[in-house]
Formats: sequence, C-alpha cells, structure tokens
Amino acid sequence: MPFLFSRLLGRLAGIVLLAGGIALPVAPVLGSIRTANQVIVTEDDTVTEDLYAVGGRTIVEGVVRGDLVVLTGEVIVTGTVEGDIIGLVGGPVRLGGEVGDSVLVAALRLETSGRIGGDVSGLIGEARVGGEVGRDVLVVGGDADVTARVGRDVRAQAWQLTVDGEVGRDVVARVDDMALGDSARVQGDVTFRASDDVRLSPAAAVGGAVVQAEVLAPVWAQALTRLLGWLSVLGFVASGVALFWLFRGTGARAVRVARQRPGRSALVGLAVLVLPPVVALPLFLSLVGLPVAVLLLLFWVLGLFLGPAPAVAAAGERLLKGRGGVLAGFVVAALAWRAGMWLLSLAAAVIYLIPLVIGLGAFTIGAWEARRASGPGPLPLLPASPAA
Repeated sequence: MPFLFSRLLGRLAGIVLLAGGIALPVAPVLGSIRTANQVIVTEDDTVTEDLYAVGGRTIVEGVVRGDLVVLTGEVIVTGTVEGDIIGLVGGPVRLGGEVGDSVLVAALRLETSGRIGGDVSGLIGEARVGGEVGRDVLVVGGDADVTARVGRDVRAQAWQLTVDGEVGRDVVARVDDMALGDSARVQGDVTFRASDDVRLSPAAAVGGAVVQAEVLAPVWAQALTRLLGWLSVLGFVASGVALFWLFRGTGARAVRVARQRPGRSALVGLAVLVLPPVVALPLFLSLVGLPVAVLLLLFWVLGLFLGPAPAVAAAGERLLKGRGGVLAGFVVAALAWRAGMWLLSLAAAVIYLIPLVIGLGAFTIGAWEARRASGPGPLPLLPASPAA
C-alpha cells in the first residue's frame, strides 16, 4: 500500500490536468491520453504506456501495459491492465479481466470477478469483491461483500460486511453488521467492532480467534489525530477571517441574514447542501460536463468547510452584543463552537450541521442581495471609532 499511495500522488496531478482541460501540452509526460464520451481499448488494441481516460465510459477489452488512470462515469475491464487502476468514477467499476497491480478508486459501486495482483482499496458505496486478490482488501463504504480469495488481510469500515471467501491472514472491521458465510475460510483472527455479534455460519472456518473489541489506534496515530484537530480549528478560523476580509460586502450581508432570517437561510442552505452532488453525477457522464462537475464538487467541499462561518459569526455578534464587529464575533464564536463539538462528541454532527445549513443559505442569500445591490451597505468588520 505505501508504494501504491506514493504512485498515486503523481497520478493525482494528471487527473487535475485532465479535469482542467489542459491535457495536450502535458501528453508527452503523462502518457497516452484519450478523451471521448466512450473511451475503448478494443480486444486487438494494445496501449504500450500509461492510459489516462476521460469520458462518460471507459472500456478495456485489450491490453494496457502501464497504469489506467480514469476520470469517468463508468469503467469496464474485461481485458488486461498490467499496472494500477486509479481514479474517480461517478458510477460503477466492473473488473472482470486481469489487473497486474492494485486498484484504488472512489466509485458508487465496485464489482471484481477477475484476478487482481495487488490490493483492492477505495471509497466505495457498494463493493462486491470476487475472483482473486493478491494482497489486501481495504474498503471504506456502505456495503461490502468479499467472496474473493484474498492473499492477506480484509479491512473494512462500512455499514455491512460479509466475508464468504478465503482470507490468507486476518479480518479487521468496524461495521454495524457483519457475517461470515458458508464458504468463509479465514487463516488468522477476526477482530471487529459492530453493533451486533458477528453472524458466523457453522460451515465457516476461522484459524484464529473471533474477537469483538474496540480497535485502538497506536499512540502516534492518536497524537496525529489531535494535531490535525487543532490544525482544523486554526484553519477554519483563519479561512473564515480571510473570507470575511476578502468578501466584505457579501460576508456582512450573510451574517445579517443568518442573524435575522435563520429559518429561511436553513431552507436555502439545505438545498445548497443536497443539490450539487445530484447535479454533478449526470455531468460526470459527458465529456463536456466533466470539468464542470469536478469544479462543482470542489466548491461544494469548500462549502462544507467554510459554510458555517456566517452563522457562527452571527452567533458571535449576538454573544458580544456587537462589540468588536464581525471578525471579533466570528473568532470568539468559532473557538466556542469547535470546543462544544469536542466536549459534546455524541452531538457533534448536529452541532456542525445546524450552522452549516444556516451559513450556506445565508451566504447564498447574501451573495444574491449583493448582486442586486439594493440593500443597505455592508456592516463594519471592525468597531467604529467613537465620534470626536
């Protein structure tokens, strides 16, 4: 896996270039680049280098000597990819052929029935891993069903995990529901954290122990998590201050809207939260819409991070009774808000979601009012100087 991720860093640059529509100038560096509504490597075709495919659908019936890097709506491989398969897929990934190395994708659905020499890993809504996997299966997603012959470990964090194949070493899972089927053959331990006990078929065989226990992270991972948590707080505060400083008019209007019309802001914010992924999905299926979909999702992810800022600033202004202006209110309330999420971890999602939908809606309404330029002027970011 470390080797796969080191190679992935180089491939991500290629995906960004493809999405930005500047593939031709870098074609000699990246490898073979194909952009079409349907990219096909036919049964008699051989690509002798890495293949970068952008389009509604990518089909490999022949041979790709290098890696297959995709930014597409669907992937079907019935031929051979001698390297890795890496990419972002808006729909299903179906691998019935042979992959010489590893598969690392983000996709709605993954189905494997052929031979994969390395790892199978990714962020996947529904995974059906069959055939043969040379090393590990590592899945984060909703529903995972592993019937393959796996050389080493199966590791999953999902709603549901079913293992009904041969596993060379251990199964480690954090799930709501877990089952070992009739054909399950696990050479090592089965360690899991789940809401219910594992459903173990009488015909299943486990060479080690079956343990239901919390899988604790090592000390260095816990320290890294705390560091990232503090960096997240500081990043939100700094980014929010920059947002209000750069967009003074819109930011001030958004704070005023969040304070005066929270209900309307929440309704608009809920639409802003839900609609972009729904709109982006069909755009992934066309060559023209693909860059638009990528940009839309990037702005949506940015909104998830900075969306609460107007609502948090409005709460801070109310808390300080207007003293210090928008920036002071935002900084004070942001620190209190993130501390509340940390102290009330069970309610953290709700504590985050309420300012998020109100803030997204308030900023959207504020931006619309700024365009119309019919409202009063922006609120001061800093307290006004006393009159002489």
